[in-house]
Amino acid sequence: MQNRKYNHNDGDSKPQTQLAIEKFADMMIARMEEMKESHWKKGWIDGYGSYGLPQNIVSGTLNGGNSFFLQLDTAMHGYKMPLYMTFLQAQNMGLRINKGAESMPVIFWDLVYKDQNGKRIDKDTLDAMTREERKALDATPILRVYKEFNVDQTNLAEVNPQKYEQLQQRFMAPEMRDDKGMYVNAAIDRMLQRQEWVCPVQYDQLAPGASFSPSLDRIVIPMKSQFNISSTPEEVYKDGMEYYSTFLHEATHSTGTPERLNRVKGKQFGDTQYGHEEYVAEMTAAVVGNSLGFDKRILDNNTAYIQGWIQNLRENPKVILGILSDVNKASNMLLDKIDQQKIAIGETPILGMKDAKLEAVGPKFENAAIVKQKNGEFAARATIKGTELEMKPVAREIGIRYFSLPEGREKQRLLSSTLNSSYASEINSISKQRERAIKIG
Repeated sequence: MQNRKYNHNDGDSKPQTQLAIEKFADMMIARMEEMKESHWKKGWIDGYGSYGLPQNIVSGTLNGGNSFFLQLDTAMHGYKMPLYMTFLQAQNMGLRINKGAESMPVIFWDLVYKDQNGKRIDKDTLDAMTREERKALDATPILRVYKEFNVDQTNLAEVNPQKYEQLQQRFMAPEMRDDKGMYVNAAIDRMLQRQEWVCPVQYDQLAPGASFSPSLDRIVIPMKSQFNISSTPEEVYKDGMEYYSTFLHEATHSTGTPERLNRVKGKQFGDTQYGHEEYVAEMTAAVVGNSLGFDKRILDNNTAYIQGWIQNLRENPKVILGILSDVNKASNMLLDKIDQQKIAIGETPILGMKDAKLEAVGPKFENAAIVKQKNGEFAARATIKGTELEMKPVAREIGIRYFSLPEGREKQRLLSSTLNSSYASEINSISKQRERAIKIG
């Protein structure tokens, strides 16, 4: 298959949003063809999941639709963790992006505001407006794209191996087995036992297959023991994962009813809307399962869809946008319910997990602040290892915002990003010295 190429050096021949959509479609097609060739033994992420959702190294957790493709990117390239950053973020942290590294698109919807005369309103003007003034504006949603690189596409492991190891441990899923050697998830077990999903779930009786009945608003899944069909400890463990993945797939279907997320479903097996719903269920189960630490294989009853999905994506890559939106909503709904169970049993919730943020990898700033000078302008000051650095000018809007913020995380975040930007050359110089020291040692 001839895949379209997407990287940070793409020209202007196509809009970045179109390139992102095509990139996603190509990834889906490539993965489905790999799974098909493996006779469905290969899962979406090819083994074990990583604990928690993918994250940006500065802003934190990325949403459901983006999560799927970042998880897939991590798996397909063998990265150690789904932790990403932009080129500028890497630069501000004193990191280097590997030569030839190909970026991943992260998409999000934004709003463009215009006044009654069609003039675009900039962010500073918008922030200064009252709620009533904003209501009079014309708001148009637009799709934006960030280009992100996995942490394994940088030199972090080389310049700060201790921090790299800490981050890797943060995403490592614990191995949990029941008395039969199958994977076990205590939070989902509790939810099923207490019947605390959004609809009843039959899980403790023999059943020929899994299903969700919209008319009865009821899920049926086979007993866990029915999934225990393998002969090796490794495969038996994965059989347990398949049990929970099956529940997540059917639970996703149950989120789409009119009184919940109100997804339009097909009227008969094989039509376009029916296929869309199966897309959503597969991808949502993969996102949620991976964030809990386990893989999601293609279900037997969906293998018939694969060729149709591949063909549809080739002909119309834009269908990805609708799928991503639905996956985002459904995965958040599932994770919210699972997190309630995790909190009840004393586990860390997925959506409330501490972000794997990384401050500057370079030198630690001391005596750092943004100050207002006698001439009314603003400047950054800092000391590194007892050496006072030259003061650097700071944009007026940043200085005003800094002094308007109360003490706390947001003010420290603004200070940190300003220092990393202002002293980028100093950080890069020290990082290069550190790299030379590592090579010499």
